[in-house]
Formats: sequence, C-alpha cells, structure tokens
Amino acid sequence: MNAQPTDASIDTRQRLIEAAILTFAEKGFDGAGIREIALRAKANSALVTYHFSGKEGLYLEALRYIFARKACRVAELATAPALEGPEARKDAIQRLKDHIRAFMQDLMACDPLDPQDPLGEAAMALMAREMQAPRATSSALLMEQIRPHVDHLMQCLQVLRPDLSWGDLLNMGMSIQGQLLYFRNSLGIARLIRSNPNYPEDLEEVIRHFTDFSLRGLGIPEAFPQPRN
Repeated sequence: MNAQPTDASIDTRQRLIEAAILTFAEKGFDGAGIREIALRAKANSALVTYHFSGKEGLYLEALRYIFARKACRVAELATAPALEGPEARKDAIQRLKDHIRAFMQDLMACDPLDPQDPLGEAAMALMAREMQAPRATSSALLMEQIRPHVDHLMQCLQVLRPDLSWGDLLNMGMSIQGQLLYFRNSLGIARLIRSNPNYPEDLEEVIRHFTDFSLRGLGIPEAFPQPRN
C-alpha cells in the first residue's frame, strides 16, 4: 500500500520548491547547492532526494511550479488567425495586438520592488536564466510551455508578412518579444532614469507604444489609417 503524503510532507515539499526558486535564481543551477536550498527551506537535505530524486528533479519541479503559479494570459488567447480569407489581415492585426498586451501583462504580473512577493521576482530571474541557456534536461518542458505562444505569434506574422521567409519571420518575432522582455528586465534602471519608482503607472500606454512600434517595424500601413480630409 502506498503511503499518502501528510500535511507536513506537503509543506516541506513546498518550502523546498520555493527555496530552490530563490537559490537557483540567485546562483544558477551549478552554483546552487542542495544543502543551501535545504537550509533555506529549514528542511533536511536528504528530503531533496526523497521528494525530487535529487537536484535535477528539484530544478524541474521549480520550473513547473513557476509555470503553474500564475494565470498565463497569452495561453488564454483565442486561436491563431486564419492564413487566408478577406478578413485575415484585419484579424491578424487584432490578434497581434492581443498577443503583445497579454505578454506584457504576464511580464508585469509581479513587481521587482514588491517586498511582499520576492518569489515572483525570483521566478522571473530564473526563467530569464533558463531562456538564455536552456538545460538539456529542461528544454522539453520549456518548449512545451512556450510552443503555443510561439505558434500564435508566428501565424499572426505569416498573415501580415507572407513575403518574408520563415527565418525572417522568426527574427521579427524575436524582435517583438525581445523589446518586451528587455523592458521588464530593465524596469529598475528605467525607474531610476525617470526618477519615478512607480513607473509605469499606466501600463496600457506602454503597451500601445510597443504595439505601434512593432506594427511599424513590420511595415503594416493599414494599422495606422490616415484621417480623412
């Protein structure tokens, strides 16, 4: 008979995962030690092996926890636009706008200066590390999570710029996502430059800027209709 996990066991497992997120975010996989994580979680280091089969398993579980922790607005978007049809381009423009808004809202779901949510900022930092240098053991999990986002964005771009090669479309997609990621990761210095610790007070204004910037970069003139004289 398999023993059912106790409340204490579940609590210890949770504390180990949260301690792992904080430690992996600070030091990376190689720099983080099992004993250090266990000490942070106020748990016996042997429990890392018991619950997760070792450090690698704990790292993967930390990533799964991050993916499941907050609602993902991008994943909730409607299906990608049809590649053809009289309304295909208009639909693709709207869905691209929706994609940028949802992605920015996901990125801004936690504030780096919020002392009440240190785990949220650590999760962002850990994901940034993982995307810069995906580990072989976690690449499948990472791709499982981001593939729907990539497919949605790429189909929008295919409709809007059918003249571009797949490689050029990928570069366009990376440019769109990259500006949003850079903004989020540089929020601290942006607030210093603006002498405004609360920036951005109006997230919609920032979203409009990046949306317009992306559409102009793609060369989509109908996204900016000229006023009639």
